[in-house]
Amino acid sequence: MKQAIRVVLFLLPLLVLGISRDRADATPTQCRQIRQVRRLAIQQGLDDENLATLEAQYCDTAQPSAVEMIPPPTASQECLDLTIMTRLARLSDGNNNLVRLVESQQQFACGLADTWGRAIIEYPNGQRAKIGDNWQYPNGQTAKFGAIWNYPNGQTAKIASRWYYPNGEIAKFGTRWSYPTGQAVNFENLVTWACSVINRDECASRLLALRNTNDFWSEIATLELAWQAYSQSIVGAGLVTQISFSPEVLRWEIPLSCSAFKP
Repeated sequence: MKQAIRVVLFLLPLLVLGISRDRADATPTQCRQIRQVRRLAIQQGLDDENLATLEAQYCDTAQPSAVEMIPPPTASQECLDLTIMTRLARLSDGNNNLVRLVESQQQFACGLADTWGRAIIEYPNGQRAKIGDNWQYPNGQTAKFGAIWNYPNGQTAKIASRWYYPNGEIAKFGTRWSYPTGQAVNFENLVTWACSVINRDECASRLLALRNTNDFWSEIATLELAWQAYSQSIVGAGLVTQISFSPEVLRWEIPLSCSAFKP
């Protein structure tokens, strides 16, 4: 069986390259096929760097939307937990390999739920992923301990009714939202600001998952949207220290050393 899988793993890169010579031409179908083979390889203990690289090349432009990253009601607890971990890892960590390792476990758990339920689960790099009901990231950081969720950088993501951004600033407490700088804002203005920063199509896609409620998946989607906008604003205008919004004008106040970038 393993020999047959090795043949598939050897031929897969050739098949994909025969279909598309440029990763810009990659389709969701090709990405899905690669991930299916990698999931099988992980199951058989045959995952390797080549498959991870291939997945990165052909799936970077085919990432599922926030709406697609919501497990069905029938999903196993492992699928639910790993989906949350995948989204927190994507949101906060620039380490693509870490994200891929978590994502591969998530795909396996959600695609082959009947094979799960093990008390101890490991990533392909040997790091423990799950011990009992608690989860860890591939870098050893605690992902879930009890009802507390963390980012791969060690920062708390969610505890009770409080959400936090990867930089440690509070994102939501009860029904009150804040910008990633810590400045208080209502839900509508937070979303409006974020959509003024990110790509229009990306905003339209993310808005499908948003509702101004205490729904878990809507909250994490809102946090993702705000953090993406904040990250892009840092790249485009230096470190943002304060964000001001009014219906008439959107203004970023940034350090004096970056004043040349101020609108």
